[in-house]
This record gives sequence, structure tokens and C-alpha cells, in this order.
Amino acid sequence: MNELKNNCFLYLIIIIFPFASVSCQTKNEKEFVQFVVQPEAEIGKSIDFTIHFEEKPDSIWSSNTEINGLELTDKLDRTLSKIKESELTGDNDKVIKTFYSFYTYAKPTKLGKIESPILSVRYKGKVYKTTPFSINVVEKIKIDQDAVQVIWSTEKKTYHKTDTIKISLYEYSKFSQTKRIHSSPKNLSLTGKENKINVSVEETIDNIAGIDDFEKLIEQKFEIVNVDWNMFNSRQSMGKVENELFIKTLILELSLLSKSKGTFQIGPSNYDFFIHKSNTDYFNKFVPNDKGSYNVTEDGSTTLKIKSNTLTIKIE
Repeated sequence: MNELKNNCFLYLIIIIFPFASVSCQTKNEKEFVQFVVQPEAEIGKSIDFTIHFEEKPDSIWSSNTEINGLELTDKLDRTLSKIKESELTGDNDKVIKTFYSFYTYAKPTKLGKIESPILSVRYKGKVYKTTPFSINVVEKIKIDQDAVQVIWSTEKKTYHKTDTIKISLYEYSKFSQTKRIHSSPKNLSLTGKENKINVSVEETIDNIAGIDDFEKLIEQKFEIVNVDWNMFNSRQSMGKVENELFIKTLILELSLLSKSKGTFQIGPSNYDFFIHKSNTDYFNKFVPNDKGSYNVTEDGSTTLKIKSNTLTIKIE
């Protein structure tokens, strides 16, 4: 299993901008540039607003620099000067991939449907445009069990023994401010007179995948070809599940070679999710004390227990 551990920590993700969200997708007309934002928001409460680019644009323009009903901290006409970069590096600090994004806060100022303007970018002489996008603004959001889904998927259900099997685990959330943990006795909580902190030891593959003994399962059944772990939960895009729009975040992706023929099951993954409806609610969890210290808790969040699907793979 050392191979899995080594691969998992092979990549060092250097975040130049701490809030940068990135999307690792194939380059095409629709995905070169895209908005990532909560599909539903509460009026008057700020939310994350991100634009992802597959490459750094040569120029950017918009059908409208203002979004009617959505107040941005940084206006769209500042995108070119505010694009941030993050790098995925491997051995010897070799850059594997550079990601580009524009991040700001957005505060809804009116109820109902808010349409985003079309954003156009020019890269190497070709023009790319965002697809039409809108969010719904309400007085009060109710967080229910359908707010988050975790889904294992693969490209095929049946493989030959010599095939490389790629399996992916994604989080689909209605909210940008989520924290996901797999319960472990190694997680500790320390409480002092003036503050409280949560302490976690080095992340394990079992905790990342949300499955006890996941490491043993992989070691027994498969040879690891490649591991991609989204360490900072930063690689995001918009995705649909049963025609409902979610923020799609990569959790884990594995490329495997099967050691034997047969039918194998992976999952379900189990997590506790702590969800804040907005940035406003999220920052309320930092509670100041009289002497300048803080209580760092999950106060104000909604806790959900989420179980993923079970992925069945047949090897012939």
C-alpha cells in the first residue's frame, strides 16, 4: 500500500490565492470559461463567486459589467487584472498543471432569478464564451438531506483485466461553504479556558474516501496506476444530478489495474457534512473572546450525514 500513500502525497498543490477554485476538465467551447456559484442564495448574505479559465486569457469582456441584483465586491471589468493562479506540481517541483480563476464575493440584493451576463475571453486568437447561467435568490434557505450528494462513478461498468480502470468520487453540493469529514478516532478536540480547536492527524486514504478499510480493499484487489486527491477541495465546476444544478467538487480519482477477474464493489462512502448557507453564516463561527482569542467551532452550520452510492465493477 506504500505505492498508494506515496502517489497520494506526490503532488504538492501550491495555492497562490487562498480562495482560488479550479476546474480540471477537457478544453472545449463550453468549458474554457465558466461561472461557479451557489445555485440558490439568501438575500443580503454574501456568497462565493468564481470564474474559471482553462488558460490565462489574452483579453476579457462582458455583455454587462454589472449583474442586476447581485453586488460583486470586485466588478467583472476587473477580471483580467484579478486573475489568480494556482499550480499542481510533482517531483522536483515540476509544474503539472496551472489553474486560473477570478474570485470575489457576491451579495444578492433582490429576490427571484438573477441572470449572469455572458463573459467572453480571447485566447490565442479564439473567442470563448460562458454559457447562460442564473441563480435563485430567496428570503430563507432550508437545508435538507438533498443539499449534498456524494457519487462514485466510472467510465464503464465492465472492463477487461488488462484495462486501466478510472474511478472518481465527487461531491455535489448546493452550497460553497461545506466541510466534509469521515469520522475517525484519531480526530481530537482540545478545549481551553478561552478557546477550542479541532486537531486532526495526517489524513488517511480511508478518511479521504470515506470508507473504513478502503486501503486494504484497494491493496488486495488492484494495482495503483495513478492517484489524484483534491487536497484543498478547490477543483470545482458546475454539474447536474437528475437535472438539478450543484457545485461539483472532486474528492478522489484513482486509476487502477485489477489483479483478478470478478465483480468488485466500492462504497458506500460515509461523511459528516457541516454546511453554511453563505459566507456570512460561515464567518459567524469565529466567535471572539474578551482577550482577543477566538472560539473556533462549527456553530451556525447544519450537520448532515451523507452516504454515497455503491459502485459495482465487473472485470472479465
